[in-house]
Amino acid sequence: MGAATLPTGSPSRRPLWFALGAVGVLLVVALIVVLVVWRGGAGTPSGSDDSLPGTRPTPTATAEPQAVASAAPAVAAGPRPTSCEAIYSPTMLSTLNETGTLNPEWAEKDVNSGVLFGTDDEQLIVLIEGAEHLTCVWGNPDGGSGSGLTSNVVFVTAEQSEAVHQRLLGDGLNCYEELGGIRCIAESTEGAEGIAGQSHFLRDGIWLATRYVNAGPEGYTHDMVATVWAGA
Repeated sequence: MGAATLPTGSPSRRPLWFALGAVGVLLVVALIVVLVVWRGGAGTPSGSDDSLPGTRPTPTATAEPQAVASAAPAVAAGPRPTSCEAIYSPTMLSTLNETGTLNPEWAEKDVNSGVLFGTDDEQLIVLIEGAEHLTCVWGNPDGGSGSGLTSNVVFVTAEQSEAVHQRLLGDGLNCYEELGGIRCIAESTEGAEGIAGQSHFLRDGIWLATRYVNAGPEGYTHDMVATVWAGA
């Protein structure tokens, strides 16, 4: 019998190829796992667009700040009579009607008559003209005469009220506290023409300005204060 022939190839190398193949598979799987974890963005908050190019939010333009409108000076809260008849008691109104006419036509038409303001101070007249006010002229219905009186009910701010007070003091009027407000008075003898004077009252955003010539019933200003602030 002849010698036996060995099979082709070395059987001892096959287990080695199988081992190398298994290691390769494991390496591929491990690489895939690493790539998946890395691509998943571990540590990146959900919903963030930072990993996607071109998706960052673009800030919008900042709106221009709006200018704050300057508030008009506030007139103090207080009574607000809307007619001359509303500033007198019925008794005083009856007395005034016996001696004159309320707002005669000639006085309203003639702006230069000099009877439309309860003061002769030019600066105070400017303040009256620029503020909300009532004008109550008591005079002769047929025209100017040597007697009459004018009262303005002027609605003022606290600052304006104090400015009026200081101006009246500067004009030489006697000012003092009365009836919850400030009263300022002055009276003089106008030669042969008789008596002329002024009476002012400041309270709660109202300035009662009165100027008179040979007229004015007793207690005129007190009656206005009691009527305007009735119930206060």
